[in-house]
Amino acid sequence: MKRILVIAAVAAACGGSSGTAVDHNRAGSGSSTLLVTGTVSGATVTVHNSAYGDVALTEAQTGSGVYTGSQTSYPSGDLSLSVVNGADKVQGVVVGYPGTHAINAPASGATVAANAPLHVSWTTPTVSKAATISLSSGGFSAQVPDTGAYDVPAASNPARTGQRVTIVRSNEVDIGGGLPGSSMKVTVSLRGDTFTAQ
Repeated sequence: MKRILVIAAVAAACGGSSGTAVDHNRAGSGSSTLLVTGTVSGATVTVHNSAYGDVALTEAQTGSGVYTGSQTSYPSGDLSLSVVNGADKVQGVVVGYPGTHAINAPASGATVAANAPLHVSWTTPTVSKAATISLSSGGFSAQVPDTGAYDVPAASNPARTGQRVTIVRSNEVDIGGGLPGSSMKVTVSLRGDTFTAQ
């Protein structure tokens, strides 16, 4: 299985342990002079997590306003963001980390009925704001509530070998203290092993 974690420093923080990932979100505060979309150049951008501590993001190319950073493991807990550019700032933003999920069904190597509803299920360590379910055949993708189960319509489950399901779970918070449109998003993506629909 391939696992991908994307933290969009459209902005990010550290948080609690109850309810849904959305319950952990905090808009933060700031000078209301920055639009945080990952295009603020020359800023100091820091993401914080209880396991990682402070992680300074670096501008990919001077003047690009695109900040990147990486870790070799998944975070435990929420993510916070601080963006400072002179007197302009956004701080205290927290996005609840939905946790790394697992795909329960369809199982690796399984054979499922084609042209019938395809039951997909996954774990929800902390319920996220949204989940997107897609099939590798390219003909199906749907954004759904992160309930841990979804049935792909029969018409979208044709006969195919080597089929895969991908589940992307995300949480997002609008940033307080930034210009309208500022937000921070964390996304966890998992592509399941192959199965056959026949």
